[in-house]
Amino acid sequence: MQVVAITNQKGGVGKTTTALTLASELALAGQRVLVIDMDPQENLTMGLGVEVPSDGATLYEVLTRGVALAEAIYPVPDERLEMLHIVPAGPYLARAESELPGQIGFDEILKHRLQSCSGYDFAILDAPPSLGPLTINAVGAADLVLSPVQCEFFSARGVVKLLDVVDVVRERRNPDLRFRVVPTLYDKRNNICRAVLAELRKQFGHQVCGVTVGVDTRVRESQARGVPLGLYAPKSRAAIAYRELAQEVITLLSSEGVARAAA
Repeated sequence: MQVVAITNQKGGVGKTTTALTLASELALAGQRVLVIDMDPQENLTMGLGVEVPSDGATLYEVLTRGVALAEAIYPVPDERLEMLHIVPAGPYLARAESELPGQIGFDEILKHRLQSCSGYDFAILDAPPSLGPLTINAVGAADLVLSPVQCEFFSARGVVKLLDVVDVVRERRNPDLRFRVVPTLYDKRNNICRAVLAELRKQFGHQVCGVTVGVDTRVRESQARGVPLGLYAPKSRAAIAYRELAQEVITLLSSEGVARAAA
């Protein structure tokens, strides 16, 4: 199973949209996908229309109470997404930010839980907009870190700090950890957007994805209706971009893609 962490400490950059749409596009492409909502805001869980029973396990219990990951996995209600399952955040996940540091090896708990989980091609982790314990767990468990960056000035500043975390994980645990920037909310008519995209490519080089996700009103419409973009408006510009991003991720994390990236 390949693990992809979606993270940026800056909010409003399309992080959860990227996680939800990428996961659904991978599932629609025939991949078996487990998406994990690591953001206490629970937007991803709500966006997939998942309701957890009052006595049901969530990510909070997995990280802080020793519950097996398999006990917190739920199907997505939409039968068109039968290949997609979710581990919901849960109403108490915010407590994990303060509880996790008290545990030995807290930064690798999710990694070990994922190792006991089989039957999936991909796990997509939607980390919170911070560099706290939850995000550190996500990066520590990942094979690839994707950071959505809005095409506006100052957006790349948070990415530099995130890349510092990625470098530490590479040095200490996973030298093969990949990192990619996903330019989002891009408007080619806007001079600032074009300048920021050029700067991202200058600063991060090959670590910028080949796909740029443009501004698209269909994204908000799909969120309001609780339907993933690829199902709500499959021919929209953003849906096509995320479909291409899914293929880029598959290629990058295939054995051939990893070999090329390491060369």
